[in-house]
Amino acid sequence: MSLFSVKRAVKIEIMKGKKRNTFQSQVIKAFLPATICIVLLSGIMMLLQGTRQVKKNARTLIAGTTRQTADIVDDKLGSILGKSSELKNSLAFWRIVNHSYNVNSSHSEYHDVVEVHKKMQDIYNDSDGAIDSIALQTIYQNRINVYYDMVYDYSELEYNNLNIEKHDRPHWINMHKDKVFSTKIPREVLSLVIPYQNSKNEQAALMVINFKADYFKNLMGKNKISDNGYILLLSSDGYLMPDSGKEYLLRKEQMEKILKRKGDGDLSFLAKDKAETLYVHYSSLKINEWSVVSVTPRSDLYSTLKNVRIFFIIIVFAAALLSFLVSVISSRYISQPVKKLSDQVLEFECDQNVVFDVKAGAELTTLAGGLNHLKETIDGLLCQVKEEQEQKSNLELMIMQSQIKPHFLYNTLGSIRALIELNQTEEASAMCEALIQFYRYSLGNGNTIISLNEEIELVKNYLKILRFRYGDKFDYSFEVEDDIEQLRVPRMLLQPLVENAIYHGIKPKNGKGMILVSGVLKDQVVTLTVFDDGVGMDENTLSCLRKDIMKEEIAPGDQGSFALRNVYMRLKGFYGELSKMTVDSIRNVYTQIQIEVPVDSRRFYDVSDNDCR
Repeated sequence: MSLFSVKRAVKIEIMKGKKRNTFQSQVIKAFLPATICIVLLSGIMMLLQGTRQVKKNARTLIAGTTRQTADIVDDKLGSILGKSSELKNSLAFWRIVNHSYNVNSSHSEYHDVVEVHKKMQDIYNDSDGAIDSIALQTIYQNRINVYYDMVYDYSELEYNNLNIEKHDRPHWINMHKDKVFSTKIPREVLSLVIPYQNSKNEQAALMVINFKADYFKNLMGKNKISDNGYILLLSSDGYLMPDSGKEYLLRKEQMEKILKRKGDGDLSFLAKDKAETLYVHYSSLKINEWSVVSVTPRSDLYSTLKNVRIFFIIIVFAAALLSFLVSVISSRYISQPVKKLSDQVLEFECDQNVVFDVKAGAELTTLAGGLNHLKETIDGLLCQVKEEQEQKSNLELMIMQSQIKPHFLYNTLGSIRALIELNQTEEASAMCEALIQFYRYSLGNGNTIISLNEEIELVKNYLKILRFRYGDKFDYSFEVEDDIEQLRVPRMLLQPLVENAIYHGIKPKNGKGMILVSGVLKDQVVTLTVFDDGVGMDENTLSCLRKDIMKEEIAPGDQGSFALRNVYMRLKGFYGELSKMTVDSIRNVYTQIQIEVPVDSRRFYDVSDNDCR
């Protein structure tokens, strides 16, 4: 071997050793720390921002609920006060207050009393159950009472009996035991005292409208602001609150501080045991000097922050790990062309006949032009792929968003754990089996189109799980004809409807509920029905729901009626305009959702594949 050959071999080995230990490691050292730092800083910023947003959202939600409750109370009390004030415009009422009768017109007095009594009944009936009783007393010994479902021992209507001073304008009294109508079992009422003057500006009549305290207790109790929070109605002569909120009561001096403030605002107080800070939001009523006040322990207000922090920590660690893997893999791929070029350079130092892949001059310009052309071509293809992917992603997003929410799994696993701790192993095993079957049907090997029988099994297992969790809160029944069990349907077609019936119909209901899922075939049309006898909806809510379902586009942040709208859009996408979805409901009676699909083609029963057709 010649000396030149020996030098060349030694030089190649030295350069290869330096090259292997330099380029890839430098890429990793430069890229990885910077990426991890960016990920950590981004994660911390996201965590801080998320924490602030959770706090802000919690406060905003409580403030909105408080203001909404105040508006409802204002509307109810204001409406009744307005109708009561209109009573004095009645000619019959004017004659009674001024007692413009003589011996020969006694029959006129009788007819005036009857007419005024009818108007008072109208006030009572228009209150939607808020009024307990109404009493009107004149100084001329005319007494008119309006009440239902009550037997009283005696009736007395005087200022002294109401424990208030004489007023020349309407006066409100917070919760107290009714003394106008004395009954064997005392009744808690809120009272509106309205004095009326005659034409001589003398006080000639006094009317008391008693409101049911339970009506407003239930109104405030419907708004669940937190596990231990509550909403109360506060005035200078007392307060009214739901029976459930007893743990974190406000002290007298704290209530007085709230009453001194007007409008809407926030305050913070220490609880009686001083181990908890109470977040208080108040909204003054427009009709009187009262306030609607929400009281929330700070621990309830920020209870979701723990999950938010855990979620962000997991994201940060996952992103850091991914950055490390990307750094290693990227540096390896980046170094491959350099390694090849470096080998060619080393080889060229020993062999002048080596041909380079990258050439200078016109060849490099040609390469740059080719790369630019390739880039334009790739950009065009990427745009096309992006549009197709966006369309696909939108559909997949809607399908995925109609899937079972994560908290369903968390709650179910929590229930199983509780059963195990109570040594109820058979129930826990049955619940596990229902959960397994539910997810087996819901995942469906990735198939988006399944048979109706599989969808029914999915719903049965879902209801079985909820029965374990809620006990005898509801019963359910399935009445599906055998002839339609192999009907092709989009996966998760009925489950969101059943879930909606549980959480918005049965769960808020006082007492046991019933869910009925049925399917019939008539005149080549399959009708699928989900019925519940829950709280139902009023006409206005039902009308808004129907409009939301028909929306073709979802505005940013608009998540109202999303599950039903999602089912409707997928139904139209699969069956076309011949399909229908109707929603019917009566408040406190029932809610029923019907899906109608045509059966005029083989494809509605062909479940052998999931190709797009």
